[in-house]
Amino acid sequence: MSTRSAAQIATATAAVVATGVLGYCVYFDYMRRNNKTFRDGIRKQHKKAVQAVEAELTRQKERNAKALRAVLAKIMAEPRPESPEQKEMYFQENVAEGEKLSALGPEMHIDAAAHFYRAMREYPQPLELLMIYQKVVPPPVFALVIELTTLQAPTDGATASAAASAAPPPRPEASVTDVDDASPDSGSAGASGGEMGSPNGASSGMGSGTEWERLSDGVPTA
Repeated sequence: MSTRSAAQIATATAAVVATGVLGYCVYFDYMRRNNKTFRDGIRKQHKKAVQAVEAELTRQKERNAKALRAVLAKIMAEPRPESPEQKEMYFQENVAEGEKLSALGPEMHIDAAAHFYRAMREYPQPLELLMIYQKVVPPPVFALVIELTTLQAPTDGATASAAASAAPPPRPEASVTDVDDASPDSGSAGASGGEMGSPNGASSGMGSGTEWERLSDGVPTA
């Protein structure tokens, strides 16, 4: 078979397929406009599809809630860092791990949220950190962080209170200035004692570079 013959066959096949599709579209449109039973059938199919999606979303939400309760119980049972140096390292490690897990897909989102929540528990300004999270954390993971804070235990009321005040508005575009402004400085973070200040009393800004680098770098040294 020559190349020309093969091209002609391919062209003819494509033309037949296109004609069939066009014919079905015309038929579908005609039936939709003129046949009430056909329209009712379409509506029923659409309604069933919507109900199936809603049911799956409900099941997923229930699974997430159960998993988040288990994660929160585990976190609350973990020992917390005590010294400023330990808190700083703990914060950096959990932010970095949360970032890494966020990039691995939806199946790792709960684990990622757990690490971001751990970091937030040791941050001296949890509400401000939530605002940073809102800009740099993927929306599904950020939503799970908020859920974790609402499943508060009595011993973690400060973090839960911060989350309750941070009902997320539409996500604004992140900027370096925003992260600088939201990060507690030495005057606010170091004044109350036990915060995440550096060993030499340096500012608790988020470092330099991109927003993720600022979070991951934690408290810079002087």
